[in-house]
Amino acid sequence: MAVPFFLCYGPFMYFAVKSLINDNFVKRKIYLHYAPSFIAMVAYLVMAEVPVLKGYLYMYNIVLFLSIAFSLTYYSGWILFYENEKHEDNPLANKLIKISAFVLTCMSVTLIVFISNQFMMGQTVDFEIVASILYCSALFLIFLGFRYKVHIFVSYFKGNNEENYKKEIKESSEDPTPDMVVIMNRQKYSKSALNESVFEDYEEKLLYLFEEEKVYLDNEISLEILAERMKLSKHHLTQLFNVYIGENFNQFINKYRIDHSCSLLQTADGQLTMEEVAFESGFNSKVSFNRHFKNIMGCTPTDYIKKAG
Repeated sequence: MAVPFFLCYGPFMYFAVKSLINDNFVKRKIYLHYAPSFIAMVAYLVMAEVPVLKGYLYMYNIVLFLSIAFSLTYYSGWILFYENEKHEDNPLANKLIKISAFVLTCMSVTLIVFISNQFMMGQTVDFEIVASILYCSALFLIFLGFRYKVHIFVSYFKGNNEENYKKEIKESSEDPTPDMVVIMNRQKYSKSALNESVFEDYEEKLLYLFEEEKVYLDNEISLEILAERMKLSKHHLTQLFNVYIGENFNQFINKYRIDHSCSLLQTADGQLTMEEVAFESGFNSKVSFNRHFKNIMGCTPTDYIKKAG
């Protein structure tokens, strides 16, 4: 009952949130967060093996369980009040972590009150009750973890079903109908742990940046910069493009740039050179502009001007 493994639970949740929002870990900080558990473990082994120190195990237990309660209160409180929009990338994980933090906060505060009250009144603290509360909390956390893994498994299973469905269409002698393509696109989001409503919110943010703020005109824009502007992780932004929209970042942004360049070519009346049109459309070079223009429009910019009259 006195083994201090529960001092690791707070840091475990802390790094779970950090990984959820794709924050980098500093090795030194990882050691620092787990140092109390290591120190308590060494102290426990020494006191349990040295006969002279065994008489202090009762006080050690009180200090240990109070430390566990304060640790869980601190880490759980940090999670409950931590404000970061990137934390909303995975709604289910966010919800389960918030629930676990709330339950552990209530449990740890109850432990602090129970141990302090018994100790102050001169009564012997019943450590079996304390340990039972902690292990019930551990069982609850295991249940939440199992709930999340089931969700991931189901999402993966759905994704495999979709892959098999697309394979059957590809192997068919007939080309997929437009209805089939629509169904496939609508099912794409099932491969991710994110649900469709989250993808729709992300797409709305993306379209606002492209259509209202015209971020595609910035020739320095990249997937990383766009993810930062949208307050998303790079991983989830990539999923938005590849899984939900059905295009990668470059394909999506080049369509907007070429569309903008077409507007410039129609209204410039020959006052802009091709290099100027390329740069004002967000391209870094005329060569890149010509290549993407021909791929998307099916003709060169010069031919496009002639066709436009």
